[in-house]
Amino acid sequence: MCWMEGFLEDKDVTINERKNMIVDRWNNRSDEYFVDVYDEYTEVIKNPQLGFPFELYPLFEKHVGNLKGKKVLVPSSGDNAAAFALHLLGAKVVSTDISENQLKNAKLFADKQGWDMEFLVQDTMKLDDIKDNEYDLVYTSNGVHVWIDDMPGMYKSIHRVLKPSGYNIFFETHPVGRPFTMNAYDVKIVKSYLDIYPQGESLTHAWRTEDFVNAVISSGLVLREMKEIHSHREDLNHCNYLTVDDNDRYNWPGDTFDWKVNPWAALPQALCLVSQKRK
Repeated sequence: MCWMEGFLEDKDVTINERKNMIVDRWNNRSDEYFVDVYDEYTEVIKNPQLGFPFELYPLFEKHVGNLKGKKVLVPSSGDNAAAFALHLLGAKVVSTDISENQLKNAKLFADKQGWDMEFLVQDTMKLDDIKDNEYDLVYTSNGVHVWIDDMPGMYKSIHRVLKPSGYNIFFETHPVGRPFTMNAYDVKIVKSYLDIYPQGESLTHAWRTEDFVNAVISSGLVLREMKEIHSHREDLNHCNYLTVDDNDRYNWPGDTFDWKVNPWAALPQALCLVSQKRK
């Protein structure tokens, strides 16, 4: 998502103005974006488990079990790779996003495959048109929370739409890397961990681990498991700090999974949380 950096320089815009700017940006970018991720979709069709990081998928099996017939909501669905994967694993999927064009392109792809999925324009912080106590699972992928102004509100909405005993699972870029430079060859601390809150340099939100955990707990959800994960060669483009070949921390030549060669390999790339609504 490096394309987004710097596109919101004015920190004096209102929340509604900010939301409109984000929607416009995604709507304008969507056609090109779906071309970029097409190869990812073909891999997901071959193996739906590739729609999730290698270390995350076992959490579905452990907590939710067989997804066949389960009702699953994917808010802020973005490229919809996870929504497609969940459908292919047998779930009844509703995909929501604030970008009409993202959903339009996702629906075009799904319809071409003959997939029965529902796509709705929704604000993840509110989920106004989603019924209460409806879903067995709510899942969000990497890159959702940076767009969220009201994380406690988001998780209260998720709690509301989950069935009793339903699960919320998410993975997100791990906050532990945010205090450091982007340069992989010269890793330096450039700010305090405390200074990543609440806004990043381009008006996206750089939440800390405690913000994720506290938002989940305050919503009434019960935290069941937390996992810090690294990239794996089996992953597609979810936790890619360690995988390609240029000169920043997202790109490192050779065998990138040895922390003695690549300092970023010493830190987890993503944070996963599993929580559950009480009966």
